[in-house]
Amino acid sequence: MPKERDRADAYRSAAWDGDTRAMNNLGVCYHRGYGVKENHELAFEWYLKAAMLDDVYACFNVAECYYNGDGVEQDLSLAFQWYMKAAEKGDKQSQVNVANAYYLGQGTPIDHEKAYLWYREAAFQGHILSQKNCGAAHWNGDGAKKDVTEAAFWYELAAQGGDAQAQFAIGWFHLTGNGVPQDERIGLRWIHKATAQGYQPAIDYCKEHGYRVY
Repeated sequence: MPKERDRADAYRSAAWDGDTRAMNNLGVCYHRGYGVKENHELAFEWYLKAAMLDDVYACFNVAECYYNGDGVEQDLSLAFQWYMKAAEKGDKQSQVNVANAYYLGQGTPIDHEKAYLWYREAAFQGHILSQKNCGAAHWNGDGAKKDVTEAAFWYELAAQGGDAQAQFAIGWFHLTGNGVPQDERIGLRWIHKATAQGYQPAIDYCKEHGYRVY
């Protein structure tokens, strides 16, 4: 498409002038075949040029390439290093990926305490799964101090974001008085939000305890 070619040409011109955002965007063009012939090796090269100049989006893209072996040989250790660079610059998804790497031992030794700290960083930015992971960490004492009140706090944030599992969890907390004041009305309201999404454990819980399923 002429417009895509013009855009890619503009990115190339700006990239050669040292514009790091243009370097990254040119990499995206090569990666997706926008205005240029698709070439993942060239995409990686442009991502890397921008990443070496501290462009946060490019750091993430370089990490993705190393993680998936896309345009470059797969290397989980290098993927972790570049995710970390982007995470330290505040990139939310990179923070999640660093946490996952620490939790699973992908490209770095397993360290659930560090995993929790990075999940928390992403959670503060509104990442719903990370909020739920923080809740689970405090509930299980896995990477964080076992603290039911903290667990309830994080599960409720995730529940407010629409996560059905978290809605069931915070509903159960309210029904049983774990970490929050016991309140059947509030508890059922949350559990019914989960059942409305078809979350089977919540549906089963209602049936087993004689609550209506909505």
